Amino acid sequence: MYDLLIKNGLVVDPYQGLCEKRDVAISKGKIEAVESNIASDNARKKIDAKDMIVVPGLIDLHAHVSYNVISLSVEPDQACLKKGVTTVLDAGSTGHLNFTPFKKYVIENSRIRIFAMLNIESLGMIEFMHRSSERWPELLTCLNGIFTPLFVNIDETIKVIKENREHILGIKWAHHHITGLELARKVADRIECPIMAENRHIPESLKYLGKGDILTHLYIHRDKEKNYGCILDDDMKVLPEYIEAIKRGVILDVGHGKGSFSWKIAEKAIKEGIKPDTISTDLWIGNVNGPVYDLPTTMSKFLLLGMSLEDVIKATTTKPAEVLGKLGEIGTLKPEACADITILKLTEGKYVFEDTMGEKRIGDKKLEPVHVIRKGLKII
Repeated sequence: MYDLLIKNGLVVDPYQGLCEKRDVAISKGKIEAVESNIASDNARKKIDAKDMIVVPGLIDLHAHVSYNVISLSVEPDQACLKKGVTTVLDAGSTGHLNFTPFKKYVIENSRIRIFAMLNIESLGMIEFMHRSSERWPELLTCLNGIFTPLFVNIDETIKVIKENREHILGIKWAHHHITGLELARKVADRIECPIMAENRHIPESLKYLGKGDILTHLYIHRDKEKNYGCILDDDMKVLPEYIEAIKRGVILDVGHGKGSFSWKIAEKAIKEGIKPDTISTDLWIGNVNGPVYDLPTTMSKFLLLGMSLEDVIKATTTKPAEVLGKLGEIGTLKPEACADITILKLTEGKYVFEDTMGEKRIGDKKLEPVHVIRKGLKII
């Protein structure tokens, strides 16, 4: 007897090249079978997924979930798991000085699977206060715009990563001077781990990224005052430095965020052939109530931009699983894989989707989570 049987759904699993009606059987927290017709009386519990899409549990490769440790973070089970995300990568909320409470109180006590990028800055994103519109003084990390290494300790950062390799994927460089990225490169080279870097200080910062590193905030608008990068030049053509980065094997991640996704930049870049490798939210308290909301909403925006359903699912399952080094274990519905499953409904109507510049567009399709299964157990 199977523990759970999902019947009549459209199974989309890019890892297996599947996009067709199949039944999915689960036993002991693992995928047991994916077949055309599995008898209903062979299962203790059943879900009828007629007119729904059955996909591997969604993976959000950029969010902030160090809840009650770093103020900007959302509660991962509520804001991510119940929205269809079964695995999340925390994108540098904590550094080596505050990773331990994040691990003890959040990672080890959440139902969702959590990995982390450790921030190159020792205190992580401590500058964000409880209200998303306020920050601590920039003196914490910058003095007159110049990065100070006072809150960076390479040896201690490496030590924490080595001691927590089951949780920590690599190193994150975020908001401050490019010196931080130089130091992150030193850490990554010493222990052979990837960097996640924000799309800033372009084109100079791109030279620090190589195969397996992640460039996030792919479709951010240009803001010279804040040193935001932009994939397009003044003539709306893709900068050659990005093409070279792609050739080197740099992963292109959406990282929607509160200020990092422009309809116009995304639309033009995709027409120029620059599609995202991974679609992520950069979810935090400043955007969980809009314009991001959740990963399915972000995925829906890329359907509106013309990406196929299969490509959108690949960018939120198979590819991020590969980036995490877990391909075959998660991000797929193949037999023996972990039974993390998201069942979505592709609804039709008129939906307002907003970018981070305030521009609103109307879409006629929206992905909404109906059922979420984590390690074989139904969450919603």
